[in-house]
Amino acid sequence: MSRKVRLGFIGAGSITGMHLRNLREVKEAKIVAFSDPNIDSAKRWAEESGLAVKEGKTVFADWREMLDRVDLDAVIVLSPHSFHCEQIVTALERGLHVLTEKPMVVKVSEAKKVIETMRKTGKVVMVSYQRRFMPQFRFIREQIVKGNLGELKFIEAFVGQGWQRGTAGTWRQDPKLSGGGFLMDTGSHIVDITLWMAQAKPVQVTATITNNGAPVEINDIVGIQFADGKIASVVTVGSAISFFEHHTFVCEEGVLRYEYGKVIVGKRLPDKPWGAEWKEVEQSEMPPGSNPNRHFIDVVLGRAENESPPEDALKVIAVTEAAYKSAKLGQAVKVRL
Repeated sequence: MSRKVRLGFIGAGSITGMHLRNLREVKEAKIVAFSDPNIDSAKRWAEESGLAVKEGKTVFADWREMLDRVDLDAVIVLSPHSFHCEQIVTALERGLHVLTEKPMVVKVSEAKKVIETMRKTGKVVMVSYQRRFMPQFRFIREQIVKGNLGELKFIEAFVGQGWQRGTAGTWRQDPKLSGGGFLMDTGSHIVDITLWMAQAKPVQVTATITNNGAPVEINDIVGIQFADGKIASVVTVGSAISFFEHHTFVCEEGVLRYEYGKVIVGKRLPDKPWGAEWKEVEQSEMPPGSNPNRHFIDVVLGRAENESPPEDALKVIAVTEAAYKSAKLGQAVKVRL
């Protein structure tokens, strides 16, 4: 591999900007090509990244042509969800590493195919779940892993967003392209962080969902039961007025709470059965953060272990798949891993 990791983009929609901002801080990353069916979008981001805009060399309408004609080390997959599996597997078979936007894929069978191909090729597959790299969530997980507040017993996770209005008429509300609605899209982040904190196998899901007049589901209430006895409630509301998010992690001896970028820790008072001591965690007390793009380059260069691997993404899609089935059947459903 060359000294720099040569990157090609499969898909060049609005999320491209976030990845470019992250990559500007990574000196070992070299962006060399963009592909998108809307070639004007590929051209715009190529220009934004400082590339000379040349059709057939740095910008492409067909991602396969980009793989054929450009010397790459890795790709970043930002296309509609239902295309991910084919694009990831093809890139791996071409000897390329892959960073993909969430959800990794839209079916459990596809996740297993990605994992199988990754293991055969020995290449890296990483999912861009950015909360895993935020100092706040890393602090919370560190407290849980160390057992500083006793055993984790219950998780509550909530996200609201003006998603239904904001994505109306786009591929995100076309189930053939998106694979699902708000739970599959933004909700994927929330399911992932719940599973990452739980550190246990999800075994059963109970869900209620509503489409709210849209062609895909918009609002979801998902209950998750884990093999070790803990439970979680995940609520995703795509008909909210704007974005907001909060998480609560209830342990035997205390509570960890995330909301509006802040972490609050509550500890049991031994001499007061109904009392608790609450404290906001200072930024200086949190571990350093990163972002998926920087971490991906470090993993590709052998400088870090993959902290967002496809095996974890398999669990996310398995829970999501089970939630859709549970809502359809009106009963609890076992998680298929």
